[in-house]
Amino acid sequence: MSREQRFGGQVSVSHVASKGRWKMPVISLNGGGREQGLAWLRDAAPELLVELCASGAVLLRGFGWKDAADFSRAVETLSPNIAQFDEESSPRRAVSGAVWTSTEYPAAYPIQFHNEYSYSAAWPMRLFFFCTRPAERGGETPLADSRRVLDRISDGTRARFERSGVLYQRRFSSNLGVDWRHAFHTDDPAEVSAKCEALGIQATWEGGELRTRQSGEAVVRHPQTREQTWFNHAFIFNVRSLEPIELREALLLESEDKLLTNTFYGDGEPIEDRVIEELRRAYADEALLFPWRAGDLLMIDNMLCSHARSPFRGARQVLTVMTDKVWRKDLLSHPAIGAAS
Repeated sequence: MSREQRFGGQVSVSHVASKGRWKMPVISLNGGGREQGLAWLRDAAPELLVELCASGAVLLRGFGWKDAADFSRAVETLSPNIAQFDEESSPRRAVSGAVWTSTEYPAAYPIQFHNEYSYSAAWPMRLFFFCTRPAERGGETPLADSRRVLDRISDGTRARFERSGVLYQRRFSSNLGVDWRHAFHTDDPAEVSAKCEALGIQATWEGGELRTRQSGEAVVRHPQTREQTWFNHAFIFNVRSLEPIELREALLLESEDKLLTNTFYGDGEPIEDRVIEELRRAYADEALLFPWRAGDLLMIDNMLCSHARSPFRGARQVLTVMTDKVWRKDLLSHPAIGAAS
């Protein structure tokens, strides 16, 4: 059965291909407006979620949706288990209800590939992005299939990460990045310390500033597909991943304790420059780009697909909602899934 037949005659299905020939379905509504689009979505939701679990990402285009309210209704139709998280690392703003802006990082700099909250005690299984205003130039949300990224990583590098995992080191600054009050949704340091202890995070305080160290797996299995996937923040949190190179070189001159984030192998040993470059190439070789259009809704399986952000010019607004919280401890305790070894 073709995708058009599976989803009904109201839509047409095309695709966008990555450099590595991974294909993302693009589903377009054939006529009708926002209410017709929501009605179709209610009927098609089960099939869409099956497709999402197979493809890793699906783009809905031309459904007549305009704003955060339309976006919220669409997400609640597809995946109503809205999730919120501690351990935030990205500056965002609340828009309405569970709808937030996507990461508000300077437009001139790219945001590197990552799987949302993969460093954390819990993460969303599904991400939804909605474009209300495309950038004048650039501003794409590149995607990369995390299964295929894993396949591109050399056996030696993979074995090293599988053996020791990833150690994340963070500094929560009130001047840069995300303040600890925002990250942990409290202004009580004692409550933050208690949360960290419960989650196995080593927390220290220096002059009112929070520093943390925590460990996580580099490769895990998807709880539904059972596929192994490259799922971590080893690359994006490492100071050597930063672009442009001028920013990277400037930060490499800083002392370790000044950096907002950095990563190491789980045993504390530095991740070699050549390995960071290997990861950069693996993501680049699997990158899939598409130009945003106003009203586009992007669905992502967070454990199967990583995402990034291209630099841009002009105003840009992409909104986000996260759903279906997965706890690391629950995933890894399952005998059939969990850490890939």
